[in-house]
Amino acid sequence: MQLPRAIDIHTHVVPESFPAYTGVGRNVPWPSMKPAHACHAHVMIEGKVYRTVHQSSWMSGERVQDMDSRAIGMQCLSPMPELLSYWLPAKDAQQLIRYVNEQIASMTARVPARFCGLGAVPLQDVELAVRELEHVMNDLRFRGVELASHVNGVSIADARFEPFFAAAGKMGAAVFVHALRPIGHDRVVGPVSEQAACFPGDIGLCAASMITGGMAERHPKLRIAFSHGGGVLAVLLGRLNRAWDLTAKLKEALPQRPTAYAQRFYYDAIVFEPATLRLMMEVYGATQIVLGSDYPFAMGEPDPVGFLDRCALDPKTHAAILRENAERFLGTSMA
Repeated sequence: MQLPRAIDIHTHVVPESFPAYTGVGRNVPWPSMKPAHACHAHVMIEGKVYRTVHQSSWMSGERVQDMDSRAIGMQCLSPMPELLSYWLPAKDAQQLIRYVNEQIASMTARVPARFCGLGAVPLQDVELAVRELEHVMNDLRFRGVELASHVNGVSIADARFEPFFAAAGKMGAAVFVHALRPIGHDRVVGPVSEQAACFPGDIGLCAASMITGGMAERHPKLRIAFSHGGGVLAVLLGRLNRAWDLTAKLKEALPQRPTAYAQRFYYDAIVFEPATLRLMMEVYGATQIVLGSDYPFAMGEPDPVGFLDRCALDPKTHAAILRENAERFLGTSMA
């Protein structure tokens, strides 16, 4: 039987359990798991339920069944963003992240034809982060890493993270950037989650800063993708271009208009509306859009291939978003 060809670059893993904390810190928000209702478990942080997750978060067989039902050939497995652990002491974070990366490696080893890994790094300590990047790329044979949009309030576009992006570019690592603990959630009124209302602004500002801070200019070969369609970036670019036209210092820092850099990035198609995807294609180019689902979480796209079908794309564009663009982002053919 021929496998489905679609590649889903945006899915998450939560391990079935976590090791006990063995560090020397006090009141460290180390995660644990607690049984919940049937087929689910609670992710516990500081004695409170952070999130309730389905067993497909760690069960390879169940994931594959769901992939088959959704015509997905391959998933890129990355940690649930809260497990990136930037708020832990760096050595504690490295221990937890190493465990999560090894769990992802175990899942990919069980079904290598259907999974590839995007690991985590303790980016609050750039030296440790580069070391963990070397481990996931050279030892675990992952395709790259997942980062959050900021590290404890500092944008990943800040110059302090330059050595990490230089190393990622040199190693050929794909970098997938996810929103996390977004700004603005305290201003949202009504019973709506921060994932729904605030993630688009958070990821859009991160992508914009990767341009305006010069990171994209200094690392032209870096392959980087942004979650949730790049958020507000598509509508922000017009203002950034206008600022570039008017601001001599910005022109000195960036030889090209901001749109030129945005068209080098990749963006997942978790936008839910065909009109939004068409805007992304117009602004970024169809070659920069990749399939995503946010599996197994409820705010994700439950049928990414079906969504693409509803967008009524021409066959060449459809095939590119379904698989070819993801292969280029990941730096490999998954045939």
